[in-house]
Amino acid sequence: MSNDNITVNFVSSTDEIVANQNIQSATSIIDFHSNGNCLIIGEADHALVVVDQLSELSCTVVSIDTNCTSIEKQLTEGGTAVFTVPELLLEGYLGAFSANVNHAEQQTNLAVSVFLESGAFDLVLDLSPTPLLKASLPPLGYFNVSNEVELQAAISAMPDMVGEFEKPKYFDYNASICAHSRSQLNGCSACITACATNAISSKGEGIEVDPYLCQGCGSCATACPSGAMTYAYPKPDNAIDRSRSMLQDGKQQALLLYTEDQQETVDAAGELSGILPLLVEEVSAFGIDYWATMLCSGVHSIVLLVEDRMLEQSLAAINSQAAIFHELLAGLGLSESVVQIVAPDQLGGIDIDSLLHEQLNGMPNSNFVTHNNKRQTLRMAMDVLGEYLRPKAQTITMQKPAPFGVIDVDKNACTLCMACVSVCPAKALLDGQDTPALRMIEANCLQCGLCEAACPESAITLSAQYTYDSIEARKITTLNEEEPFNCIRCQKPFATVGIIQSMFAKLEGHWMFKDDTAKRRLKMCDDCRVKDIFEHDAKGIDVHKNENV
Repeated sequence: MSNDNITVNFVSSTDEIVANQNIQSATSIIDFHSNGNCLIIGEADHALVVVDQLSELSCTVVSIDTNCTSIEKQLTEGGTAVFTVPELLLEGYLGAFSANVNHAEQQTNLAVSVFLESGAFDLVLDLSPTPLLKASLPPLGYFNVSNEVELQAAISAMPDMVGEFEKPKYFDYNASICAHSRSQLNGCSACITACATNAISSKGEGIEVDPYLCQGCGSCATACPSGAMTYAYPKPDNAIDRSRSMLQDGKQQALLLYTEDQQETVDAAGELSGILPLLVEEVSAFGIDYWATMLCSGVHSIVLLVEDRMLEQSLAAINSQAAIFHELLAGLGLSESVVQIVAPDQLGGIDIDSLLHEQLNGMPNSNFVTHNNKRQTLRMAMDVLGEYLRPKAQTITMQKPAPFGVIDVDKNACTLCMACVSVCPAKALLDGQDTPALRMIEANCLQCGLCEAACPESAITLSAQYTYDSIEARKITTLNEEEPFNCIRCQKPFATVGIIQSMFAKLEGHWMFKDDTAKRRLKMCDDCRVKDIFEHDAKGIDVHKNENV
């Protein structure tokens, strides 16, 4: 076999993953259990014909009739339960589909009604013109068919989905650096938008991923700005190391990423001179950090083999990340498209010369350690590229949304309350410790918008940009600073001048602060305020008394 046409099989089966000693850490396995209890949704006469063709399964039929006012149940001579219901709430996955009907302020579980011990159906065949489950990539065990060919394919496949099954847990999630939410404020939702299976949802201070719904497209990891979501099958550093190990100096100058479904297309294209084909689990799971690292390893272009049936969300994630990557490279003078998407019918006509970039000729390889840290990996790769290509400007303005930038602070409005610091998930914003100040580390900023949402004075706006000099980007800069306001009684600093002025403005005219004594107490720290009340007003303040009443 020619070294110019070596195929790397990152993953092809669960057994291979478990056996492959090159994968450093074990991949978690998700178990499915299916007993063959099938729910068929559709018009009763048609569904019962299908029941006869699924004799290996135990079937239940449900028809949805919006004119129906109650749950109706009949049994056929063969013992098949047929329900007619006004609506059906369906959710779940292989071995655990719940089918519930809300009626008369009660919820009826149809699986319980047909005496299934698990309380759930294992398989669902949806004959409805519009699928009840709206995910672009439906869960395992769910089939929605729109024609006879699809129906027969489903009937053929479903009996094989009885028993015990395994699949990898495709993702790792680090909630501590997730920028989705803080303090009930909404920030980044890139992973939720990118998920084609509806496996990701908001939960408290972060997100929750249902591993049974996730099918490993990897778009969430590609779109995640912080690296809180990472692909685990294989892990990023493993994928990078294996790619590097297959590259031959001077022989491969482009990578072709493709999936197992596209193997015949790649084989039919024959030898692709100068291009290294890499078989990966999902093309959409490899994003900006991987692409940048490959450029530092002697690659000029990354070619993604994409078919029309690729999920819309996955393609959107690839395109958005490619746009960001090309912005960063354009600042280094590399204006040509480095990440290129090709269709199967275009593969055989690829000319290696069209994938080469003169600016990258002679660039030495750099195999730095990545540590599975997305932003650190990208920053190190951009440092290597910047050292060789030299940026045209130290800082570039980027199109929004972008995962890099700074915040602009209106100093006249900012009171240094530090609400922004408390919600920042990336430690990009810092307080002044001993002095009232707001400080920032640009390299950490995700542009998630949580600080902007948290600011009570609307003093913050986001500004997307990238600074190529990492030393400069990691410097702590001061965005706003004031002299501390000292307690007028004990002289202890307890606030800023801006906070005190804002407090006076907001309490102007309030009945509790009409006299000079009450106003004076606003200039005291908590301890001195209490002491002053009991020294000058033995009865204290009646907070229930309103002199305006």
